[in-house]
Amino acid sequence: MFVLVGIVRFLIALFFLRLVLHTLADLFRSRGPRKKTRGADAELVRDRICNTYVPRASAVVARVGGRDETFCSPACRDRALSEMARAS
Repeated sequence: MFVLVGIVRFLIALFFLRLVLHTLADLFRSRGPRKKTRGADAELVRDRICNTYVPRASAVVARVGGRDETFCSPACRDRALSEMARAS
């Protein structure tokens, strides 16, 4: 019985040690230099299909109806293009 209690205490101590080490690792990882975005990279644009706002730098751009539009993903772009084709 005493051996089982000792094993359980050892496992609990290992669990808390792992928790502390992971917390410290996350703390030090988040202290690194951060890239600041300014200008066009930080500007958000709206996807008219799903109403999601995405950074202009990562938006998918396509010509729909004679004008450039921005989308959050290729799926939303394809949906807009298919809607335009059905409307024509």
